[in-house]
Amino acid sequence: MQPTILKNIKKLRKITSASVMECKKAIIFSKGNINLGISYLIHKSNKQARTTRTKTKFKINFILCRRNKTKTKIIAIILSTETDFVTKNDLFQKLSTFILEVACLCNNKSELLKYKINNLSLFQIITYFSKSIIQENIEFKTFVFIKSSFLNFYIYHNFNKAAIIGFSNYLPGIEYISKYLAMQLFANENKINTYVRNNIINLFNLKHIIYKIL
Repeated sequence: MQPTILKNIKKLRKITSASVMECKKAIIFSKGNINLGISYLIHKSNKQARTTRTKTKFKINFILCRRNKTKTKIIAIILSTETDFVTKNDLFQKLSTFILEVACLCNNKSELLKYKINNLSLFQIITYFSKSIIQENIEFKTFVFIKSSFLNFYIYHNFNKAAIIGFSNYLPGIEYISKYLAMQLFANENKINTYVRNNIINLFNLKHIIYKIL
């Protein structure tokens, strides 16, 4: 084997964590081009994913939320995996954070999955990551985009539940109040106590309170 090919195989394997044989095929196919080699491996993993995705049972949800600086917009994503072992993986959590960063640039799930980084769609990157690095199926389940005059959220400690709360206008102490109401959603089976909700609306002269449980 030529030294240049061997060097490129090692480089591709370091980037992708794919097997030596898979990297060798990719380098030969791409004639030594690393970027084309990565694309080859991703497209190959996508084809394999299509045959197994319908048979996979996704049991664990991993939720991340982000609020903009003005606190008027929240983006939330839900990734589903087969086991909770994957959600505790540092690489998976970094991937999730990366997806959330990209989500902040998009307006819906379709736009997000088509978003391209170095000529590869985010969908292709997620598929390759799940098949060749984590070696467990990952499903991009939900994309949530909410706007209001003020928004806050609360994520349960193991990241499998989240509540988003919104107010029609800003008011003093709203950070504490909104966090309290978001936590109450979990305590009261996804519903805010009607008495508490009505009293807050009347007390602060709000038009409405919106909320969503994930």
